[in-house]
Amino acid sequence: MSWENVGKNIRLRRIAKRMTQEQLAKKAAVSATMISYIETGVKSISVKTLYLMSKALDCTTDDLLKENEKNAI
Repeated sequence: MSWENVGKNIRLRRIAKRMTQEQLAKKAAVSATMISYIETGVKSISVKTLYLMSKALDCTTDDLLKENEKNAI
């Protein structure tokens, strides 16, 4: 598992849900800047934030942690 891959999974799911970074940030109780950092792999993600993002994106935390996102959608 790499943080870049987790970020890519989050980004793909967010876009599939037609959600902006700002909308996801509000639901996950973080800033839009933090969402950007997570999606680009600059920052890692806490377990709490991972859980809140999974709920906002209607998926499991395992879906976001998978190595190959195309198998998760």
